[in-house]
Amino acid sequence: MASTVQTIDNNTDFTVYSATKAALGPRPLFTQIGNKFYFIETEVKKNWHDAYSTCRQMGAHLISFNTADEWVEVSNYLVKNNIIMYYWTSGSDLAIQGNHVWFPSTDPIALDLWRPGEPNNYKGIEHCDVMTFKASSFTGLNDGQCDILFRYICQLSN
Repeated sequence: MASTVQTIDNNTDFTVYSATKAALGPRPLFTQIGNKFYFIETEVKKNWHDAYSTCRQMGAHLISFNTADEWVEVSNYLVKNNIIMYYWTSGSDLAIQGNHVWFPSTDPIALDLWRPGEPNNYKGIEHCDVMTFKASSFTGLNDGQCDILFRYICQLSN
């Protein structure tokens, strides 16, 4: 799998390639929010594993939040642009049940971003973390079933 990523500016696209090296087509530019760059999928829904794989093909990873400012900046951007949906994050407890970390860094989810009562591993099958919203604002993280289809946000590494 290879991806060709050109220098990021407001007029650059890049092409993502599949494992067979067939071009998947040009993709929109990553958007700068704060001091980081994000690809916000607004049309296609994927399960957590496929979303993670797609971000890796782009040379990125699913979004993680290491500061409250990042959460506020991204949330405000999504609300301002009226793209309020559920989005997969890189958070999961797939490695150690009950220990939610950002993947692939394995940094613990240290910020208090959880919705009340979350994470709760409902029915013992919730292991992947999703940004949730209610009434036009993002309300926090919820652990969900990894095979549910949600949109996703990819983040370029610094």
